[in-house]
Amino acid sequence: MRYLAEQAGHGYVLFQHGEVPSDKAAALLEKFDDRYRVLASRGARDHARLRGRSSARLVMFPKDGEPATGTWYFWLLATEGEGDLPVAPNSFDARNPETRLRWADQYELVGRPVRRRSGTIHHVWTWVLTRASYEAWQERLKKAAGRVRSSKERKPDYLVQQVEYLRKVPGFHGINRQKRELVLGADIPAPFHSSLNLRNLGSVVDKKLAVFAEGNTLKVMTQATTQIATTG
Repeated sequence: MRYLAEQAGHGYVLFQHGEVPSDKAAALLEKFDDRYRVLASRGARDHARLRGRSSARLVMFPKDGEPATGTWYFWLLATEGEGDLPVAPNSFDARNPETRLRWADQYELVGRPVRRRSGTIHHVWTWVLTRASYEAWQERLKKAAGRVRSSKERKPDYLVQQVEYLRKVPGFHGINRQKRELVLGADIPAPFHSSLNLRNLGSVVDKKLAVFAEGNTLKVMTQATTQIATTG
């Protein structure tokens, strides 16, 4: 998710997306490289963009945590410029609120336009919960807080569980802001605030950490062996 946000920040705001079985992932990569040069070096991509041509990248991630035997999400990203991808009918623009880049139905990438001193506009990107996901959390926390208020013994077990789940939601700036909104809107009784530690709603994504594990190439991760499947 962090890598997708970073690529959007580098201008890769046009995209296609889908899912591919593990045994066809390598073939998809080869196909996209033949058509769009998704494996081109950074220098080659910069060279193309300087000449007004679109540059492409491919991002893939194992959907179910089983890279060797499961299904992979993929996002084919592109910059604006001359080329087939920007004008393809199945290409979308992440800057358009109606066609935001999504991670399943849970999260979507949102860009906030900011004007540079030069007068040009660039976008600052972060992930947020989709409306459906946000509303589902609202209902869960409202239900949990209601159980505490109506219970004779005021046992907060269900509320504690939901708050712990909320802490595990990825800690991007936009999502963390929504976490605070959700907790405040749930009307959690004050006596439980300290025990739930509501000031701590999870960590912030550390942008200094490496995005990819060294050696976890697509070829390695899609090999159908027990060792690879459990370490991918």
